[in-house]
Amino acid sequence: MKNLSHLGGWVRDEQGVDEAMKSLPHPVFKDSWGVIKDSGKGKTILLYDIIKRVAGKFPNRIQTIGDCVSQGAAYAVDAAKCVDIHINKEFEEWVAETATEDIYGGCRVIIGGGTLRGDGAYGVWAARYCNEYGAIPRGKYGNVDLTTYSGSKAKSWGRPSGGVPKTLLDISKQHPIQTVSRVDTYEQARDLLANGYAITVASNQGFSSQRDSEGFAKPKGEWAHQMCLLGIDDGYKRPGVLCVNSWGSWNAGPKRLEQPTGSFWIDADVVEKRMLSQGDCWAFSGYEGFKPRKLNTRII
Repeated sequence: MKNLSHLGGWVRDEQGVDEAMKSLPHPVFKDSWGVIKDSGKGKTILLYDIIKRVAGKFPNRIQTIGDCVSQGAAYAVDAAKCVDIHINKEFEEWVAETATEDIYGGCRVIIGGGTLRGDGAYGVWAARYCNEYGAIPRGKYGNVDLTTYSGSKAKSWGRPSGGVPKTLLDISKQHPIQTVSRVDTYEQARDLLANGYAITVASNQGFSSQRDSEGFAKPKGEWAHQMCLLGIDDGYKRPGVLCVNSWGSWNAGPKRLEQPTGSFWIDADVVEKRMLSQGDCWAFSGYEGFKPRKLNTRII
């Protein structure tokens, strides 16, 4: 399989993350963990399966520039939407998978202040952007076409001279992720995933492109990359989380529990010690969705 590690885009900056967290109302999940603590013990919850049920298929994202933070965040928004629709029975409609270009441009320019050169962003920037400025499904918005992914548009909007069009911001602000909180341990991730909260996971830990007989990938090399956790299997003989990537069919090997293309399972100790411990992984909760509309179907 191809080595696509150059298509990362996460920037590690612990001080920068700490600074960006200050304006979040619930910056650290451990402060409010008590309500659901240990609720994920022994459970198997597959958020990617819920996305497939609601959307009809699982979005298979393929990034072309270093905009992985927006790809991982968009998967988390997809999950938040689908949990609200399918589990919480909220009166919303799916519409389409979440766009990434506005998340990327907005997190770099609005949240990050246009301070980074080249591609990339902090994971917390994308989390804050989705919380403060929202996220929208793919589609056409006036003269802005977000129907299909465009790496060049993401790159343009991510420049200090670019930015997300104001008309788009006016729409996305109506559809925020209601809460984002940092996740630091496997137990926190387990309990969050078991309760329907997706987690963006940013780190410099790389993985093998070959899954083993149980669908897991061994840690291998380094990536500056953000992905998304969309499943937990704590009751399995080998507890772990399901990680979804944005590189298309980049890996191969056996699958388990009908995991999506490009995904892989990660052992519990690996995700905690080598990924969550790096301090830029975020749980997404609650999406202000698109309400069904009553159309006038009379023939005039």
